[in-house]
Amino acid sequence: MKISNRLLTIASFIEDNSFVMDVGADHGQLEIYLVDNRKLNGIIAVENKVGPYSILKNALNGTDVRCILGDGIKQITEEVDTVVIAGMGGNLIVDILKDDITKLRNVKHIVVDAHRDNELVRRAIIGLGYKIDKEVIVFENKKYYFVISFKKGSTKYSDEQYEFGTCYKDPLFKQFKEFELNKLNQELIKSGEAKSPNKVKMEKLKAKIVRLENYGND
Repeated sequence: MKISNRLLTIASFIEDNSFVMDVGADHGQLEIYLVDNRKLNGIIAVENKVGPYSILKNALNGTDVRCILGDGIKQITEEVDTVVIAGMGGNLIVDILKDDITKLRNVKHIVVDAHRDNELVRRAIIGLGYKIDKEVIVFENKKYYFVISFKKGSTKYSDEQYEFGTCYKDPLFKQFKEFELNKLNQELIKSGEAKSPNKVKMEKLKAKIVRLENYGND
């Protein structure tokens, strides 16, 4: 089946012979692709609402994928070594992973696609004892998404790497940088034109603009 570039990128990060839990599996498109194209030890697909769960279960009928109606990683099993959380905000991803960190004891690999708050996600997952293994920018539906693969380990990162990502050599980073700088400058102008400009916010915006302008130039 044909899937989006984001899901295709996520699938490319998943290693053969792994046992995957996909939290927020939606319509099961990633699962169907993995079943058809990869050699895995098992897949668990999770949805936390009855309606989406019914759609998911129906889509995966006839496959060996186990469907679970539940919250986050609460029902994770010991054989799961890879967790995928995609298509939601960074705060929610962090909440799911931190809900019970003992559930991650056998998880060696986490793949995320946060639709916002990527800095929060990077800092939180690295703080749980992981390091960034791969990071790719995907441009889809006029938006830039960072698909990030974390593996057990420890590495030091700069504030800019946490904030803007580690994939400054990615061909799409230059486009993302221009897009983000334009957005930040527009926000700065708007803040300056307010009846009561927030000077603290404006200084933070200016500092972020300078950091991003200088990042990835070497």
